[in-house]
Amino acid sequence: MARIKEKPKLVHQATTLEYLYCLADMPKWSQVLCDHNSSKSYYEFLKWILEKQYFKDDEKISIKKIADLSGYPSAKISKWLREIYEGILELNELQPQLFCFDGNAQVEFYFKYFDSYCSFNTSLPAVPRLHDTFDFFFIKAKVGTSSFWVKDVRHIIGEDRTYVSINLHGGLLNIYREFALSKALFEGTLNFRDVYQKNEFEIDRHLLERR
Repeated sequence: MARIKEKPKLVHQATTLEYLYCLADMPKWSQVLCDHNSSKSYYEFLKWILEKQYFKDDEKISIKKIADLSGYPSAKISKWLREIYEGILELNELQPQLFCFDGNAQVEFYFKYFDSYCSFNTSLPAVPRLHDTFDFFFIKAKVGTSSFWVKDVRHIIGEDRTYVSINLHGGLLNIYREFALSKALFEGTLNFRDVYQKNEFEIDRHLLERR
C-alpha cells in the first residue's frame, strides 16, 4: 500500500523580483492604487514609476535599474514594491468595483496552493467551468504559482448583488484523484467537513487506504 508522507506547511514568501514582475504584469492596477491612495509613503515613487512607464519597459527591468534611474535606495524600493502589491490586494477587497469591467460577470476568486491562500475580485466575459485551467500571473507573489484549476463554481444571488464565487487550486489537475474524492463523499467514507478541515495529504492517505 502506498504511503503518503506528511507535507510541511508551506506558506509562500515572495522575493522582491516576484513583486516587481507581478506588478509589471498588471500596471493598470498600480494606476488604480495610485489614483485612490495618495497618503502612503510609496506614493511619489509609485507615481514616478508609472509616469516613466517602467512597468511597461520592453527591456528586462530590475531593482538596480530602477534605483539608478530614480535615485531611491534599493532597500526602500524593495519595501515599497511589497507594500504596493499588498495595497492593491487591500484596495481590491475594499473597493472591488475598481477592478471590474462593465458588461462582464463579477467574480470572487479564492486561490489555494499548499498552505498559501488569497482572494481577488474582478470580472470575466465568461464564467469558468469546473476543472478549467486558469493562469493568473499577478497572484504568484502571494501564493507561489500562477497556474490553477477550477475546483468549485458557485453562483451567489442577493438582494443588491449577484456574483460568482470560484475556488481555484494551484498546480496540475488530477482528474482521477477528484473522481476518487467524489466517490468517497458519495459512499460516506469521507464527509464535506473532512474536505475543509483535513490537510490534502490526510485526504490522499484516506483515498489510497480505501484501495
